[in-house]
Amino acid sequence: MPSKIQFSLTNMGLNSFKHLAVPLAMAFSSLGFGQASIAETPPMGWNSYDCFSYAVNEAEVEANADFMVAKLSKLGWKYVIVDYVWSAPRLAADFALNQDKDLKPRLNMDAYGRLIPDLARFPSSRGDKGFGPLAESLHKKGLKFGIHLMRGIPRQAVADNCPILGTQFKATEAYTTTGPCGWLNNMWGLDMTKPAGQAYLDSLFQMYAQWGVDFVKVDDLSQPYSAAEVQGYRLAIQNCKRPILLSLSPGPTPLEFASHVTHNANMWRLLGDLWDNWDQLDGAFKPISDWTPFSGAGHWPDPDMLPLGRLRKYGPSTGPPNTDSRLTHDEQRTMMTLWCIGRCPLMFGGNLPDTDPFTLSLITNPEVIAVNQKTVGNHALSNGQKPLWVADMKDSTLKVLAVFNRTDAPTVVPVRLSDLGIRTCNVRDLWQRKDIGSATETLNCKIPPHGSLLYQLYVSAPALLTETVLPTVNLSGESYEAEGPDNTLGGATRIVVDTPGGKCSGGKLVRFIGTKPENVLRFNKVNAEKDGDYILAIVYMSGSGRRMFVGVNSADPQKVSFPSTGGWDGHYLDAIEVKVHLHQGLNAIQFSNPTDWGVDVDRIVIRPAGG
Repeated sequence: MPSKIQFSLTNMGLNSFKHLAVPLAMAFSSLGFGQASIAETPPMGWNSYDCFSYAVNEAEVEANADFMVAKLSKLGWKYVIVDYVWSAPRLAADFALNQDKDLKPRLNMDAYGRLIPDLARFPSSRGDKGFGPLAESLHKKGLKFGIHLMRGIPRQAVADNCPILGTQFKATEAYTTTGPCGWLNNMWGLDMTKPAGQAYLDSLFQMYAQWGVDFVKVDDLSQPYSAAEVQGYRLAIQNCKRPILLSLSPGPTPLEFASHVTHNANMWRLLGDLWDNWDQLDGAFKPISDWTPFSGAGHWPDPDMLPLGRLRKYGPSTGPPNTDSRLTHDEQRTMMTLWCIGRCPLMFGGNLPDTDPFTLSLITNPEVIAVNQKTVGNHALSNGQKPLWVADMKDSTLKVLAVFNRTDAPTVVPVRLSDLGIRTCNVRDLWQRKDIGSATETLNCKIPPHGSLLYQLYVSAPALLTETVLPTVNLSGESYEAEGPDNTLGGATRIVVDTPGGKCSGGKLVRFIGTKPENVLRFNKVNAEKDGDYILAIVYMSGSGRRMFVGVNSADPQKVSFPSTGGWDGHYLDAIEVKVHLHQGLNAIQFSNPTDWGVDVDRIVIRPAGG
């Protein structure tokens, strides 16, 4: 819930009353001055951090801007962001950014406790010009300029007891030592119960407006979520009378603050720092899906920059230095597909002048970019290991379908077109930018490991909309509910009601299988018409990869691995298949793990192995 901003008039300077002239309710209103239209579509741009860490310089920023103008801006790429501690001197490649007890090395700061660019790295800032000349240069190129901020007020400013511009306040009246940043010690937090806190933010954004800043990324603000400070930054933007996009970092932003953050920020992080490895990318599916209902004009959930192209020229140490992204081509395409169908901000992290042809093809495909910028109604039709996403175009006869394969093996995902309200359609592959034929009733999607497909569907014949059948495997055969009355639930194992809107058949599932020998789920009456091999499809959910033992009658149980489906409710349902041998008549199938937790089971389906 929004935190109440409290003002104390004790020892308040006369100049400070101007901070009360703006009605307090404005802090809780919809996006303020110029903000509703500042990000009508997901922002697109370049951020310096993934390649240059804190050490980027002016020439490198200009080089990336020039590349953007030459290759990208006509497609909507326009923001150029100088990230992370641009006020610090670059003393060495491995320079530690934290200050010692004497606040050394000193950050560049003006007389009012406001950080300014390092002159050696940004020479155009000489003569107290700050980032003004760089912003002007980018504006002349048709681009927009952004900067990274650490939450709060510099410890230097507090130690020097700097005055706050335009007020009788001092820095010592604005700060708090509660909850300092855990990874960078340059800043104290701002005490937003004191008017000096808002006064300091106002003085910052007056300077940023004079510089011509269009975008601010405020770090250490979303995890934990600092509601009062978020409102303070929003109010400071309002007060400076310049439209400035407000981006919050890092993640994950707690979902409980969804209403508050959508009314105060234009972007907010869903993840911690995202790098070029599959496990992190795989972890983005669930938060992007969960946050989709809160995505729209002016407010966009942000998984993080795209770690594509040439990374880590100057750090950070998250992989081999000065090398291209370690994601495979299929994984890179999956990232772009997910970010585009999820309508996430597109912020490129690599050094643009070093971009290889394949990476350039990913970020210059106009048909894929249009999915990010022009679609509506985007949402996950199903999740799990083979998620389906859908979206609409303004033309009602056009739909967009994204199909993913999060598994380590190639697969074919059958998409029932009636789940999209389609009987017959023509199909265009947006990545290949070519039409690939027509489909009726079912579209079989062949996808490599960690890969994806992105299709535009031209609807030639509609169908009555059906409810998506989950998961996307063959579930023909005899079905047995995990919560069925003939089953045995041992120990702590119990029946749980699925989340509202979940896809568990019967609306229930069985949870707490494993960790002790007695915590078992046993299906006691699984019927087989004859003795032989059968396919056992296990419909389950799990927020992490797990293992269970599957035992049939008195035979030795087999150890079965269950990949993560991405979540713990029926929106994240999936299935795996296991071959088992059944006797004619009734059989018992037991799920257990005597030492570790197993997965949650919705049901099982039995069919002959040859069927």
